[in-house]
Amino acid sequence: MAYLVLARKYRPQFFSDVAGQDHVTRTLMNALSQGRIAHGYIFSGHRGIGKTTIARILAMALNCRNAIGSAQRPTAEPCGVCESCTEIRAGNAVDVIEIDAATNRGIDEIRELRDAARYRPARDRYKIYILDEAHQITDAAFNALLKTLEEPPDHVVFMMATTQPEDIPQTIRSRCQHFSFHAVKFDDILEQLRTIAAQENVTATPAALALLAEAGDGSMRDALSIMDQAIASAPVTGDQPHLDAPQILELMGSVPNTVFERLMEAISENQSATVIEEINRLLNAGNSPAQLARQFVRYLRNCLMARLGGESSELLQISPDERARAARSAMLFSEEDLTRFLDVMLRTFDQLNYRQEQRFHLELGLLKLVHLQRLLPVEQFLSQLPVPGKTPGGGGLPGGGPVRTLRSTSPAPPSQAPTASPSSQQPGAKANSLPAVPFSPFGAETDRKMEDQAAKSESSPPPVPAAMSVPRAPTPLEVTSSAVEMPDAVALAGPVSTESEPENRVVQVERTLPTFDLDTLRDAVSNALEAAGHHTAAALLSNGNWLEADGNVRVEVRIKQTMLGLTMNAEAEKIVKTAARETGFTRPISIISAANGDATPANGSPRTAAKRPAAAGSVQSEALAHPLVKQALELFNGEVRSVLDLREKRNG
Repeated sequence: MAYLVLARKYRPQFFSDVAGQDHVTRTLMNALSQGRIAHGYIFSGHRGIGKTTIARILAMALNCRNAIGSAQRPTAEPCGVCESCTEIRAGNAVDVIEIDAATNRGIDEIRELRDAARYRPARDRYKIYILDEAHQITDAAFNALLKTLEEPPDHVVFMMATTQPEDIPQTIRSRCQHFSFHAVKFDDILEQLRTIAAQENVTATPAALALLAEAGDGSMRDALSIMDQAIASAPVTGDQPHLDAPQILELMGSVPNTVFERLMEAISENQSATVIEEINRLLNAGNSPAQLARQFVRYLRNCLMARLGGESSELLQISPDERARAARSAMLFSEEDLTRFLDVMLRTFDQLNYRQEQRFHLELGLLKLVHLQRLLPVEQFLSQLPVPGKTPGGGGLPGGGPVRTLRSTSPAPPSQAPTASPSSQQPGAKANSLPAVPFSPFGAETDRKMEDQAAKSESSPPPVPAAMSVPRAPTPLEVTSSAVEMPDAVALAGPVSTESEPENRVVQVERTLPTFDLDTLRDAVSNALEAAGHHTAAALLSNGNWLEADGNVRVEVRIKQTMLGLTMNAEAEKIVKTAARETGFTRPISIISAANGDATPANGSPRTAAKRPAAAGSVQSEALAHPLVKQALELFNGEVRSVLDLREKRNG
């Protein structure tokens, strides 16, 4: 007898033998027991999961010679021994016609079927038509079958098997009972493979059977086909073929998932070189880029499911060892990271299908995964932005402390507002040698108008215009409690009262600025950069134009913005902040490019630092002492604004 492949040899002959389709077999057996036989059935689902097999079993059950409940047939299952059952199993039954709808899909073939359906069965109870791949039938052919399918003779039953039920017209689907088949679970396939291996006298490791079941991807027929091929290529030991995991991986052209676990570890550590070296080793070994991408997509999916549901989740249709491996990789990343990884690799896998240089696109996709680790989430970035009206220190005023205000029952003109002396300040307040700067919630322009009005009428305070009135709703400069302790950066101008305030009021607040010496600040920053080896940055800031106004410091340097970004890198900026903090200056220092001479002065009248001569031994002094530089300065009557040291570092 000719050899039968495992998918045909172990094809189920009873409803109870079908794995993973209990919802279908249970319904059909109940319908047979109750005599509720429909004239049309549609079986749809994944490939190789038993659609045509159940159609044949149902045909045997309908035409079985033994009645349900008899000694030969106690249940709705077919007896399997009568003449009708044996003929249907062999495929030569006269009254059970199997049609390949992918080939016989035209209107002429359907017309012949419709004409033959009018005649009664030759011997059995029903004339049954099994249409495989029914979605291939044309619309015209379906229309020719429509009337017969809606009102067929009582001896005809139509069964249509398809993988694409959406391609069948709705008019046909509405006239049939539709059964949607499920993909077979991993455990069901594994159990079936274990049983078949024992019957075929084949020894197989659990890892090998798990790989076969996973390769089936929910299809029992695909898993049996791969197992048949693996048995043929397996080494024979004592008349017994032996299956192991490395042999099956080599047979399928796959790589073990330990490779992808190493890739995930390298990605988590931002090791781009390690990732590329690993992929280079796999590609040089002859693995296909598309196959590697497909496997990596599946591994990422399993990692994401392990992150969502845990190692024991039913979402993971893999072996226990692979579950543990996916869980270990999932713990290295967040759910968002794994989602982004899966999205990038899916797009990479799609691109490999129509790209010539598949290797380059695979390497690029893996490098993207490494770079995704360096991205900052939008929520974290937005949380670091300063709130409008507040400083980075957290307070509502430039001092950085919390906003504490008092109510004033009588508005005082800005020109007559008394300045708080050190003796009248609150405990903890610091004296400041700088002149007090008036602060008003209405803006500088409105304050100037009020000063002009106060100068014209010194006897009585000017009325507050409607445009300057403060609404009754609470504002950042209003609290409802009594007098509270003022921070050192805020002083009150005007009497304090906790009584109810009028509808319109003016609150005048003065603030003090931090005390520092601009020259000392510049020297400290330049010396710190020079000591850290940032000679170019030190010379650049030392010869820059240092401006200070309203407590803010800005340095204008005569260098283009591109070169400024290269000179003042992240390390140099950190040194500047540290040196400024050591001098007592806690506010940011702005360094701007003024290469085109279009620098604008700071608000108000800024005070500037004196020009600092080049420090002895610095790059600036070495350049100015060079004979060629001196000759050029004399010849062109020029000046040296900045010096960049482009020489190679001398060995210690």
